[in-house]
Amino acid sequence: INGDFCNFNPCENSGTCRVDNSENLGYKCECVPGTSGVNCELDSFNECDSNPCRNHDAICQDKLGDYACICPPKYTGKNCEIYDYKSPGGLGIGATPRGDNDNYHLRNMEAQKLHCMKNNCQAKAHNKRCDNECNTYACDFDGGDCSLGINPWVNCTAPIKCWEVFMDENCNEECNNPDCLFDGRDCENRLHPCNPVYDAYCQKHYANGLCDYGCNNAEC
Repeated sequence: INGDFCNFNPCENSGTCRVDNSENLGYKCECVPGTSGVNCELDSFNECDSNPCRNHDAICQDKLGDYACICPPKYTGKNCEIYDYKSPGGLGIGATPRGDNDNYHLRNMEAQKLHCMKNNCQAKAHNKRCDNECNTYACDFDGGDCSLGINPWVNCTAPIKCWEVFMDENCNEECNNPDCLFDGRDCENRLHPCNPVYDAYCQKHYANGLCDYGCNNAEC
């Protein structure tokens, strides 16, 4: 043994070992913030005290020199700060999903703007007539022609931009309220198509005065 006790890597949790003959052990550990002890083996700081999780439904778990956020459904990220309607929730992961989520909304917005161009919405704006095909966020809500110049989301206080996910065929519960226009009815249950076995029959026998149980449902 050459007297360099640091060769045995005594410092835990990313602590740095320094040879120090003035210490009884012959070394001293320089601990990273949040850890302490002779070998940096102790958790000396509760990182959850600063409330790092940015979603009020998230649960913070203190870890040695770190923390973890347990996110509710539709949120992810280190601090549960990323909205992702596909996320089941759980342990928040790094910022990688942000790119995917942003790219999704970016592609969706680009598609909507292309729709605006095809429908010549810029020319139709402010014509004092509501053009429903232009009444979207991407098309500037038909220049206000469909809402008397009033921003329809002025009272929407959801944590996400509901106008960007409006009528995107995905239910965003945060927007499913009157102030956020019920997410464009995306959260309403959609009917499945009529059973093809009955479809033609039901059309032919509709309102014939007889009850056909195979046709007696909303789908048919």
